[in-house]
Amino acid sequence: MSGQTLSAWNERVHAACGRFDTRYDHCHSLFIGEMQQTLVGTTAVAHIRSNASVIAKAARSSERTSSPRCFLVLQQQGSMTIELGDKVLELRAGDLALLDFSGAVKMTPKGLFGHVSIPLPWELLKGLERNRFGKLPTAGACGQLLGTLVRQLAAGELAQWTCPQDGDGVLRALVALLTSVLEYQTSADAPSCQLHEVQAVIQQRLGSPRLSPASLAQELGISSRQLHRLFEASGDSVCRYILRERLLKAAQDLCDPVCAHRSITEIGSDWGFADSAHFSKTFKKQTGLTPSSYRSHGR
Repeated sequence: MSGQTLSAWNERVHAACGRFDTRYDHCHSLFIGEMQQTLVGTTAVAHIRSNASVIAKAARSSERTSSPRCFLVLQQQGSMTIELGDKVLELRAGDLALLDFSGAVKMTPKGLFGHVSIPLPWELLKGLERNRFGKLPTAGACGQLLGTLVRQLAAGELAQWTCPQDGDGVLRALVALLTSVLEYQTSADAPSCQLHEVQAVIQQRLGSPRLSPASLAQELGISSRQLHRLFEASGDSVCRYILRERLLKAAQDLCDPVCAHRSITEIGSDWGFADSAHFSKTFKKQTGLTPSSYRSHGR
């Protein structure tokens, strides 16, 4: 792509998100900037993918009434650091966050990233204190429903069902769920997680190499000790559960004719094993066979 494409990208971002400017510190021919916008009823969903070095916006009072200020964001791929005033967030794959872009913003991706951004009406959230913005926990029924709904929007699963009568129904559903989820962060009676709820979240994150007890506890809004106790009560551990489920999914793919064209390295990577040698060693330790031998036996 050319420098002109970078300019075109900036124009699209300006129209969708406000006066954000993108910087790319390498050869402009290597720049990746993709944005696709869809509507579910009247709810706008922006799919953004880029390898930008920095995406930033200065605080401009003149745009506060003309540009969206609040965004519900699902980080789908990669990671980034977001500076919102004096607050710094680390968004990783699978993280859900509510962001206030009314002030100065600086996003620093760590390589190629992809996320989905849904603008929310400021008037529905204008009474919200700034310290309530940030990463969202998914504990409790509303947290699970919010995460599921956003992931469905991100995957385009609801597009086939969209009809004119939907109107702003999806948007109102998001805001209603979000209102309850934000109470989790401050309530002394925030819902505690059950083991099956944690396991359901793990199943959704198995493909991310960044899945860990620490990131899981943060997403669920519980302490790491609470998380470990949930598994210890059943005679298991969170790390063993994650490893076991990853190996199980990988084993299923190794024997699946649909995946016959895929390499062992690709299958391991799909289930969170960033290093192929580690995948092979761990797989053999657990099954007694290397991935290639297991695949041959399965056939």
